[in-house]
Parts: sequence; C-alpha cells; structure tokens
Amino acid sequence: MKMCPIRFLSFLAILALTTNAPTYAQYQGATEWSTQIWVAASDGHWDTVTTLLNNVPEGEEVDLQTFKSQLKIYREHRDTEQLETTKARDEAIVEMNSRFKNGNTLQAMQSAVKAQTLSNTLDEIMYNEDVQAVLSQAQRDVASLDQSENILTAQTLLYYLRTFYEGTSRRDLYELWNDQLEEVALQVSLLRQYAPEHLHKLFVARAVILGDEPPEDYTERAADNWVERVNGIDESMIIRALTTAVSEHINGVEWDDLIRGGLKSVRKLGEIPIIEESFNNASDSRLQALWIDGVNEELDTYPQYLEHISGKRLLTQIFKRLLALNTTAMELPRGMILREFGDGAMGKLDKYSTIIWPDESRRFQQQTEGSFVGIGISIQENTKGEIMVVKPIEGTPAYYGKVQPDDVILAVNGKSASGWSLNDAVDRITGPPGTAVSITIRRKTEEEPITITLTRNSIKLHSVHGWWKKDLDEEGQPNWGWYIDPTNKIGYIKLSNFSDESYSDMLSAVREMQEEGEPNGLILDLRYNPGGLLPTARQISNLFVSSGTIVSGETANGDELFRMRARPNRAYLSDWPVIILINQGSASASEIVAGCVQAHDAGIIVGQRSWGKGSVQTVHQIGIESYVKLTTQTYRLPSPDGGETPGRLVHKRRGSTDWGVIPDVEVTMSPDQITKSNKLRQEADLILPNPTIDERPDINDLITLGLDPQLETALLLLRANIVSRMISDHQHASID
Repeated sequence: MKMCPIRFLSFLAILALTTNAPTYAQYQGATEWSTQIWVAASDGHWDTVTTLLNNVPEGEEVDLQTFKSQLKIYREHRDTEQLETTKARDEAIVEMNSRFKNGNTLQAMQSAVKAQTLSNTLDEIMYNEDVQAVLSQAQRDVASLDQSENILTAQTLLYYLRTFYEGTSRRDLYELWNDQLEEVALQVSLLRQYAPEHLHKLFVARAVILGDEPPEDYTERAADNWVERVNGIDESMIIRALTTAVSEHINGVEWDDLIRGGLKSVRKLGEIPIIEESFNNASDSRLQALWIDGVNEELDTYPQYLEHISGKRLLTQIFKRLLALNTTAMELPRGMILREFGDGAMGKLDKYSTIIWPDESRRFQQQTEGSFVGIGISIQENTKGEIMVVKPIEGTPAYYGKVQPDDVILAVNGKSASGWSLNDAVDRITGPPGTAVSITIRRKTEEEPITITLTRNSIKLHSVHGWWKKDLDEEGQPNWGWYIDPTNKIGYIKLSNFSDESYSDMLSAVREMQEEGEPNGLILDLRYNPGGLLPTARQISNLFVSSGTIVSGETANGDELFRMRARPNRAYLSDWPVIILINQGSASASEIVAGCVQAHDAGIIVGQRSWGKGSVQTVHQIGIESYVKLTTQTYRLPSPDGGETPGRLVHKRRGSTDWGVIPDVEVTMSPDQITKSNKLRQEADLILPNPTIDERPDINDLITLGLDPQLETALLLLRANIVSRMISDHQHASID
C-alpha cells in the first residue's frame, strides 16, 4: 500500500516526536516525582526522600542523566564521609586515652569532645567507660586549678565540660558547667583588665599544656590598658540603667537582685590580690579586709533600707558610701568600682542584657549600622589570647595597605595589644575619618615586626555575599557570581548578618541574578549569622511569604506586644523554590527568617538546629556615649496550622529541651569538614591587591570534593525539584 507524501511526512514527524522526546506519561511521572521529593523533604521525611532518590524517573535526556551522575557523586561523598568519620572518631578515642594516660586531662578533654562530635549522636559515647574517666578527672582538675589560681586552664576545662554536655540528654550537667564557666569568665575578665601580666603567664602555662606555641613576650606597655575602660563612667549612668531595667526588663527584675549582684561583683575586687600589678594597695590584707567588710555590711543592711526608700535613692546612697570607703581602703579608680558594680548588677538579668559603656559605643554602633570608620579588617582572638587579622576588607585602607590574613596585632599607635579583648582592639583601631592610626604586626614570613600607618575611612560592611567573587570594581567593591549551578540556574546568597542595608543589598543581588536568567531555585545561607535588626528580618522574611504572620512579640506572661504581617506586594520571591541553610551559629533574626519560611511551608530548612535566641532587645541611652540594652520581649514564630496551635518560642530557656529552629532535613558536619569548608570559603573570597599569581582556591570544591554536605544536600534537593522542568524544556525544544 502506498502512502501519500503528506501523510508520510506526518508519520515521520510523529515518529520523531515519540522517539526523541519523553512521553507525556514520562513527563507526568517526573513531575510527580519532583513534587514528592520536595514535599517529603519539607515534611522532614528523609527516608521517603531516600526511597524516591532510589527511583529516579527513566529517560535518556542529557539533563536527567546529568542529575543521576550528580546523585551518584553525592552518594559517594556520603559513603566516604561515613567511613572517614568513623575512622576519625576511633582515632580520637585512642588519642584521648593516650593523653589521659600521660596525665594531660586538658588535651584528653579536647579529644573527648572531638570524638563526641564525630559520633552518630551526642549521647552515643557519653557513658563510655574511658570517656567517663576523663570527665571525672576533668571535674576534679577544675576544682584544684581554681584553688591554685590557674584560672585560665580551669576556664578551658570548664569550656570543654560545657561543650561536651551541650545538646545531650544531660541538660542539667550542661547548665551546671555553664554556670561555673560564666563565674570563672568574670574572674578572667578582671585579670585581663587589671592584671594583664599575670594573665599572660597563664596563657603561657596553658599553651604548654595544650602543646601550642606560646604568645609573644609580655610588654609593660600593656599595663595601663584598663584606663580607657573606666574613663567617662559616672554614677548617673548606672542609676539610669538599673532604673530602666526594673521598669522594662521582661522578667520583672527587682531592685533587690540588682543591688545584690552589683555588691557581690565589687566585693571580688578585694578578693583578687594579683591586681596589685595595677593597684598597689590591692594585696594589702588589711585594706582588703576593710573593703570586704564594708561591702559585706552593705549586703547585710540594704534589704532593710529597701523597705523604706526607693531603689534609685538607695543606690545613690550606696555609691556614696562605697566611694568613701574606697578612699580609706584600696584606693581603686572610681570608674573601676562603678563599672564592676554595673556589670555585676546586669549579670542578674540575662546574657543579652548589658550596659554598653563609653569605650564600647563605637563597636556597638558599627554592628547595627552596617558601616563604621576604621581601617577595614575583621579580627578574632587566637588560642594564645592575641588579636589576629582574619582578613582585610576589600577597598579599605587595610586592603590597600597590604595587611594580610593571620597578621597578629602587637600594638596600636605604639600601645601594646597584650591582653586586649576584641572590644579593646576595635575601640583603639577605629576613630574619626581622616585620622591616622599605626598598627604594629607580626607576620610569619617576616623576622621583625612591621608597623603600617593607615588613614581611617568610612567602611561599608557587606552582609550579602554571592557564590563566587569574580573581581573587584574600581572602588574595590566585589562583583559576585550568584549562581552556584549556572546550568540549572540555581542561585546562592550568603547573608552574614541583618544590618540596615541587608535588605536593599539582597534585592540588588536578586536583580543581578535575574539579569543572567530567571532562577529555578535559591539557596539562602544563614549559617553562622548571629542576627541583627528585627525590621530587616521582617523584610527578608516577607520576600518568601506573601501573607500571614511573620513574627510576633510577647511579654513573659504571653501578652502580645506586636505582630508583624507579610505584605503581598513585597513577596517578590514567593514563587521561587528556596532552601535555607542554618546551623548552631544561626541566631535571632536568622531564626525569624528560617522559622517563618518553615511555618508557612515556603521553603525547606537544611542543616542543624539553630542557636535559640528568641528574645528582643531594646536600647536606651543612659549617657552621652553609653546605653543599656535590655531584653524586653520574646518573639513567637508563626503558627504552622493557621492559628489552631500557637507558634513556637525558639528562645533557649533554662531547663528547656525545645529551642531553636529544627531543620526539616538535618545534616551534620564533622569538625574537619567545618574547618576545611570555612577555610576554603575565606580564601576563595579573598582577592589581595596586585596579586602576582591567582592563588585563590576553586569555590566549587565545596561541592565537587564533598567538603560541605549541608550545601551539597540543598543543591541536590533543588536539582531534583527541577528535573520535571528539565524534561519539560527538553520536550518543548524537541517539538520546536
């Protein structure tokens, strides 16, 4: 039978369509599979996700085969990771036993914590006989080290004890060691400020125990670092701060608690004779006794006074008597007594409520404003207690002055940095624009210290970062590549904090992303984001949620104080598939965004449980350059069922086992993975001026080498989500 030409051509077209493109049934199957993957992950059913990944839709399309290859690599990474983790955990146990046998409990505790983080659960090795022996000895050592005044080593042991029990079923032991650690930390703070030479000796002793390199030799120039800390403080600041605390703090604090906390704090000044290196009379036992007896008398009598006069009036009288007593006792600086009283009183509240003293005000303002005047470096304290440069910020005086990562700051304007806290360093490095500041640094590649003089300038702190920093513009500002997967158009934004400019910067990032093609999905990385401004958290949450509550605030009694709702015309990204990454370093505003998106089922949360800071602080000015920051509210996340049940309170409360945002898909990272991935990210983001060769690592190694399983899991889920879209695009392309 002959076929007419027209019918023959139609037959060929149909044949081509059926042999080169997926069938409608294939497309429907892929669509259903992609939807099921997303829903199962969103509901926290990883077993279902695994089953679905074992049954990827059939098809010969290149995109589908690419996904299968990516899935195979992902599984290989996880299998290798499991083997390496098990091996590392066993090695850590062996190392712990060896160190313990050699009598080094501090190093043994290091290994015990390492082994715990490499276990399947934090409880897994808790009752291991060898681990229990190390824990018991650590507890005994804490007591003996405290008594022998080796307070810094005791602090380190307490840190390891607290860390070991954090997140385990023994919440009671975590709180026990946390309380003791906070008490010791206060004493170490006093040594840092008023006995820096003694503290330096303790750092040297601890370095020997840990097997670390010792810090630089102590310099006498560090002896008067305390002066700036106590300058500009007067009684009125503390009276205003505590009066505001009594009326505003969420827990309804009483004057009785605040006064007792302040008096106990200043009594310690007579109990630490080692501060004689700064104040001659501090070790005179007669004068110490005079001071302690006088403070004890105040502690005994103030409750009776409170029955007849106001707390504010009583505080004025107590200050008058304490300062008069000081002139006949140890003769300490006036500002020192007032500051220690204020800090001790505020310590009776919560760890987020504090007085921001005059020497701290610049640092506080730069944290909230997203910009400051300085030289443009990020810094941290290394294990020796020194101030170390993490990196210079692009386009800043430090950047063009060729300050390098890992430079150790020895002095600022000739003043020794020995014993400084991070606040101390920031307050001395920052200053008015156009003024000069010299920093003396130690660099590994140089035999002698280097002094660099820089001119302070306005520094913009970028909180929005992309996937790959392509280059810098003429002003030294970064140009980002926003696609972690350019082929599938999957975007990536890392938000490091919530500042005034974060929202507008994020919108700019989205626009730049869209200029390269409309995204099929977005990864929002909030790991290690400590939070920031509540209004910014609301704006960014609203990007993904088109209606309903974003967050609400309430009193300790549950009375609602505010409710922030989404505005439909601001939900620019509500139709984007989004995955948010969180971990233990995600707090406050990060938890609002992640918790809101989760409650509204507007995305998937991947990673580890967040920090658990669900409180709101308000700031009140108490002096020209001083403020009090008070916890006045807790926030509640949206109800996940439209209001039938209340939303969660994420704040970590004493005795509570429920806090933070719990991810839909929990993915842990080993200490080695955290270290390597953070180091790679830092080095990949750093573009030094006038480089001779490009030594930046490839940021894609985070995925291709399996260094960041949380990020890799998020990327896999988004790729699976667009499989049906890939098949659909292929189908349309074939038809065209």
